[in-house]
Amino acid sequence: MTNPQERKQQERQARRRRIQAAAREVFAERGYAKASIEHIAKQAGLSVGAIYLYFRSKEDLYVSLLEETLAHLDTELASRRAEVDVGERLSATFDRLLTWAGEDVEGTRILRLLSQPGVRPQLSDEVVTEVGAGMTRLREHVGAAIADGIHAGVYRDINAGEVADLLWALFLGNLDAAETRTNLELPAHPAADAARGALALIEGSLKLAPAFAKRAA
Repeated sequence: MTNPQERKQQERQARRRRIQAAAREVFAERGYAKASIEHIAKQAGLSVGAIYLYFRSKEDLYVSLLEETLAHLDTELASRRAEVDVGERLSATFDRLLTWAGEDVEGTRILRLLSQPGVRPQLSDEVVTEVGAGMTRLREHVGAAIADGIHAGVYRDINAGEVADLLWALFLGNLDAAETRTNLELPAHPAADAARGALALIEGSLKLAPAFAKRAA
């Protein structure tokens, strides 16, 4: 049986999710630039003041929509790590991130918003903590795939965290490159394929020569 404090917290989380669900619909219909807190409040059946009890700004609410997406990706990548052979684990992890980027354009736009100057004051500590932790977990999945390869003798003994940082930067740079081409109306370019090619080069430099790999095993 829940106590009054637990019920209050559950009610708060339920209303927060209700606001986020309304925001998803409004942002999908109007786009980020043309959406307003007033539109979201109307969609949620709440007052504007009620929205601000949960989110500091439109930016705060927009970024919070990444929370659920990052949680799902975290769970999926954890499953892939358990299911995929260690030699294929890094490419499978990175490929899932690239696939997500191609499928969830709005989600990747939110991710890029976080790199904009001046955005931090618009974000609440709650949203920053949740989204920051989610992004960290994704990057850690990349690092874990590399560490697994090192322990299995597939990769040479290197700093898995540093390589994970490099690949995370490659992933974010791929998003920026794709958005830039879209904004400038440049011809379509298979940015994800280029990122996969870059991964192949990086992973190739990590792998031990067959004789050494056999010896390490």
